[in-house]
Amino acid sequence: MSIVIGVLILLPIVNILFEFFGSSSVTWEHIKNYLLAEYIKNSVVLIIIVAILSLIIGFTSAYFVARYDFKGRKFLSWMLVIPLAVPSYIAAYVYADMVSYTGTIGRLLSWIGISGQINIMNMTGAALIFAFTLYPYIYLLTLTSLSRQSSSYLESATLLGANRWKRLFSITIPLARPALVAGSLLVILETLNDYGVVQYFNVRVFSFAIFNAWFSLGDVTSAIRLSAYLMLLVFGVILIERILRGRRQFQMHVKTKLISRRKIHGWKHLGVVSFLWFILAIGFIIPFLQLLWYLTLTISKSLNMRIMIATLNTVFNSIITAVIIVIIALFMANFSRMKARSRASKSWVKLANLGYAIPGAVIAVAVHVFFVDIDRLLAPVYSIIIPYGPRLVITMSLFTLIFAYVLRFLSIGFNSIESQYDKIGTKFTESAYTLGSSRMDALIRVDIPLIYPGLIGAFILAFVDIIKELPLTLILRPANYDSLSTIVHTYARDEMIQESSLPSLILITIAGVLIYLLTHYKKGLFNNVY
Repeated sequence: MSIVIGVLILLPIVNILFEFFGSSSVTWEHIKNYLLAEYIKNSVVLIIIVAILSLIIGFTSAYFVARYDFKGRKFLSWMLVIPLAVPSYIAAYVYADMVSYTGTIGRLLSWIGISGQINIMNMTGAALIFAFTLYPYIYLLTLTSLSRQSSSYLESATLLGANRWKRLFSITIPLARPALVAGSLLVILETLNDYGVVQYFNVRVFSFAIFNAWFSLGDVTSAIRLSAYLMLLVFGVILIERILRGRRQFQMHVKTKLISRRKIHGWKHLGVVSFLWFILAIGFIIPFLQLLWYLTLTISKSLNMRIMIATLNTVFNSIITAVIIVIIALFMANFSRMKARSRASKSWVKLANLGYAIPGAVIAVAVHVFFVDIDRLLAPVYSIIIPYGPRLVITMSLFTLIFAYVLRFLSIGFNSIESQYDKIGTKFTESAYTLGSSRMDALIRVDIPLIYPGLIGAFILAFVDIIKELPLTLILRPANYDSLSTIVHTYARDEMIQESSLPSLILITIAGVLIYLLTHYKKGLFNNVY
């Protein structure tokens, strides 16, 4: 089953590589000669700026929470994750409206006598939006890493005469490097995946170019070739990280005494708390309150059947896809674990989990082209069943969208379940085999009761990412099929930001509740923080 699933997942990606070597077009020649260099430069500059800003915000906030004891620390430790519930494109729409002449900040500046408009609809503004909404990826991983560091390293450095800054840059940051790099990669991948922010701010990066080539220029060939270049950029980023890492390994002796948090008072206390609340305000509180204000202005006309149907569609898609992801990830993680000595099985599982490293626009193009080819092969069968019926039966169905969701977010569920498997080891399962249990019986009666926290975490993480996903949903949704993310995008495209408040708030509330459950389920992500 794991092999069959892996083949189905990899076929669309392999198919797009074959399409890349097909015949060219006039549009592609124009893009290659005049626009491709700009797309590459803008994409690289954007991810560098976002990565640096996110690293500063994520590491600093995690360091303060892990190393200092101050009033409200427990509350802030999990609230700093909540900006993940705010999709970057929603924050971009809200802030762009707030700084306009008629927006909240624009009117405030006019009231205090400051004329002129703050322009954030550029690459710098987009980078700031990404940094303040995506930094929790770095914050979460770094907070866990810092909370598990042994105090012996810092005590030894202190005895050797190292001051605070020397200890920070020589010990703390190098030990946290795996978490910082992993979080930065997630931030970069999410930035490259985004379409809503770059389209609204007119930042010409690859995701913008793919949509423009397909929908504005009507050239699927150019969209495929741009998708291939974006895949190369993503794999290039991952390869650079592997080369920089080299053969270095990072180990922490977690059984030794952990670093105790230091109480702070006076101006240090005020500075740390103010910094953390500022980050939280920019990433969550301000856009959330602004959306609530918009809702009071538009609730009478915003609450309609279209919003209710879109909410049901979003929840239904997310539940179905998250369940499928958990089931597939469970089988693949079990396959990988029990075949641990086989290098081929490990490599196969890694290939099947490439989806999250590939931006949504690329996956959408790959899946669309793949199912169009399948529909063409099945066209004679369709003509026999329904002589004058549609010929793109699978391509225009909800199945295609759910398949693309599974392809993109499978690795999230797999990593959550695999980490839980790593905690319990193989001895219980092997004992069940020794006592005569079949693989399926051992999986149901032994493994699942032991790893159910990982299953719950996989479901929640997949659900949250699915409801926020925009590029995949925009491209692959069936005709006249709305979700919360597509309605928000449609309102923003039509400059109806206030009307987008209700679907935005519903989306943020659902994601926020699930993130709260994830961080508080048996102290979930914060086992080592409290």
